[in-house]
Amino acid sequence: MDSITQAALGAAVGEIVLGKKLGWKAVAWGAFFGTLPDLDILYSPFLDEAARLRWHRGISHSLLVMVLASVLLAKPLSYLHRKKDVTVKEAGWMVFWIWSTHVLIDVFTTYGTQIFEPFSDQRVTLNNLFIIDPLFTLPLLIGLVAILFLSPGSHKRMLTMRSCVGLSCFYVLLSFVMKFQALAQIKARVAEEIPQGKVFAVSATPFNIILWRGLIETPEGYFVTYWSPFDRGAAHYDFFAKQENLIQPYEGSEMLESLKWFSRGAWVARPQEDGNITFIDMRFGEIRNPEDGTMATIFQWHLERDQSGEVAAPQKRPRNLNMKSALSLTWKRIWGERKEWESVKAF
Repeated sequence: MDSITQAALGAAVGEIVLGKKLGWKAVAWGAFFGTLPDLDILYSPFLDEAARLRWHRGISHSLLVMVLASVLLAKPLSYLHRKKDVTVKEAGWMVFWIWSTHVLIDVFTTYGTQIFEPFSDQRVTLNNLFIIDPLFTLPLLIGLVAILFLSPGSHKRMLTMRSCVGLSCFYVLLSFVMKFQALAQIKARVAEEIPQGKVFAVSATPFNIILWRGLIETPEGYFVTYWSPFDRGAAHYDFFAKQENLIQPYEGSEMLESLKWFSRGAWVARPQEDGNITFIDMRFGEIRNPEDGTMATIFQWHLERDQSGEVAAPQKRPRNLNMKSALSLTWKRIWGERKEWESVKAF
């Protein structure tokens, strides 16, 4: 998830695990270790696009590194805080819980996390939370602000922090309940309306767990549908043709194979005006612009050959997006207002 959430969760876990002995130092260590796995991005400028896709949320987010870090850092941390009688075991558990909660909430998102590295590059994802969700993060931040006014080690301080973490955990539990309901509804509709379709993924939409996006795979391409408990009437589907023939000139290249791996095979291709190809990862939601009735995607790459003939794929972000209008449209769609939403045409 986003860096603020990771730091806040790490700080909260640090307070719960060793706050009685270390006070604010436990919070500081929690924020540090809660952010540390994502510092793999510091190495990204030295990698090409193909390697960058495989590197982020890779080995630094693996179970192996999580355990090794807990073991290797336990003794130095214990020694550093020997005056506070922090044992090696306590220090090790603090690192473990902070690191593991970072990895866990990354698994909740659509991006995926390579927790089995270096033994497998399979990305694990549960799709139950959007990469930024204020309703998950807010209780953690409120708890951290609240304990500013409470004495380190006090019962009230510990109860406050645990209660706020508990609220965030309850929100995660609620997200799974909502996802299972959305999955059941979407699967039932697809079985009747798209017999050749297979539900590839059901994932949370931006900043909420009420509106869910279903991605349905067919031999020709992908249908996208949305479900909210406030919906009334028949389901609406947008179809995106895969157009596999467009990427044939790039077959066998490391770049294209990395893009296919990253997208877990859920991609479509579109021609560009300059003759190159846009590769679009369909797992991530499209941004709908109600003003001109068009869609845009965030996770897209432009396949091209450089001067040496090697295949490159710089990631391109759509420009001139009216995010205010797009978010306003999403807000309406959450509550079942579908007319404007469904008037936007698929690309």
